[in-house]
Parts: sequence; structure tokens; C-alpha cells
Amino acid sequence: MKRLVAGIFAGFAVLLAVTLYLSSQRHEGLVDRNYYESASNEFAEREIERREGFEVRVPDRYRAGENRFEAALATAAGPLRGARVTLSAMRPSGTGEDRQYTLREGSPGRYEGDIRLPSPGQWMLSLAVDAGAIRARRRWTVVAAAPDGPPMNNMLRSAAGAQEVRLSVSPWPPPAMRELAFTVRLPGYAGDALPYIDLSMRGMEMGRNRVLLSREADGSFRGTGVIVRCRSGRKDWEAAVTVPGEGKAVFRLDLAD
Repeated sequence: MKRLVAGIFAGFAVLLAVTLYLSSQRHEGLVDRNYYESASNEFAEREIERREGFEVRVPDRYRAGENRFEAALATAAGPLRGARVTLSAMRPSGTGEDRQYTLREGSPGRYEGDIRLPSPGQWMLSLAVDAGAIRARRRWTVVAAAPDGPPMNNMLRSAAGAQEVRLSVSPWPPPAMRELAFTVRLPGYAGDALPYIDLSMRGMEMGRNRVLLSREADGSFRGTGVIVRCRSGRKDWEAAVTVPGEGKAVFRLDLAD
């Protein structure tokens, strides 16, 4: 009996020794042997971001399928120009649907690209920004709605002649009798004249309702306005964006209940 017990303990000691040896030769898993160095680098990078006044704005709504992703990057000196920006989309349940996209600078400080989230549900997004001293990394979790959900980031697209026009309205869907924020983006637009928006309802005289826009540092045009409540109960409004020298783009706005 004593020999049996001794043999078991001896076997256990050998197994433990082999396990410890193998562990000393490997560093995979959750333990990062370079944790101190990684943490120090991250703190240093965040300190540079703080000193430069670095800011990131990304969309807050996504849907399964195609999405138009736009990241607005800025520093205390203005829009961040000439950065290398990539976006990774990862599925927490596995790597089969993971993908990476390179974003291009469509207007000063605004980096964009078409991305695809193949299925609805939870996704982890990772944004990497490299611009000189700034090496920023951001990770966040989003939920992609079913394909028939609301448009991503409230972004609507049309054209005024040859000029592409993008319109977003916040809050979305727009309610009546509440101040709304309108943002118009005109990729490649070089004109000095400011665009403007006329709000109307087809076949109904609602009076003049114009939203005047101002040019922002990131190249977009922003303004505020109010959509009045129609006594007939109709909620089908139109926003006509006039681009001087180019034409007019008309967007349909269905008001919130």
C-alpha cells in the first residue's frame, strides 16, 4: 500500500514538473508577459492624445449588411488630416466573419468607407488611427439591427446634378415641433456659396420653412430647424437641399409617431 501511495505521489510530482517547465517556455493565453510595457505604451499614447486634444466621433447605429461608416477625427488645431485609418469588425462568437477595412479621407478630418456586417447581433469594432505622434486605438461593441431596420447613422444619400449630397437629421426619426439638427455633406464640393434646406409637404401649403446652414471645420454644413405638425395628421415631409450652382436634392422624411 505504501509503495502504491509513493508511486502516485511520484507520478504527480513528475507531471507537475513537466507542466511547470512547459509553462515557462510558453506565454500564450490571458497572461501577457509584456503587460507593463504594453500598459506604459498605452498610457503614453493617451497622454499624447490628451496633449493634442484628439477627439473621435463614430456612428452609433448599425444594421446587418452594408453600412456607410464615417469617423470624424480632430485635434485642438482642427480636423486631423492625412491619417492612416483602419476599421476592424469582429464577431465575439468566432472569427469566421471578422474583416478589416481601410478608410479614406473624404473631407478634412472625415474618414469613410463601406463596411459589411454579415449578420445581425453583437459586433466588436476596432478603429486604428496613425498620424505622426498620434497612434490611437478605440474599441467598442455595437448591435447590428436586422436589414429592415432604420438607416445607419440617419444618413440619407441623393444628388444635386453631379454633386453627391448626404443628409443626416438628429434625432431620428425626426419628431414634429422639436428642434432638429441637420447636417449636409457634399464630398468634393469647392463652392463658396452655402447650401440650404427647404422643408415642405407635397400637395400641402405649409408656408416657407428654410434651414440656413453654416460651414463647419470638418467641411460639413450644419443648421437647426423645426418641422411643424400638420393638422391633417400627415407625416410625410420632404427636405430639399439646394446646392448653389449644382441643383437640388430632395429627401423624404417620415416623422416619428
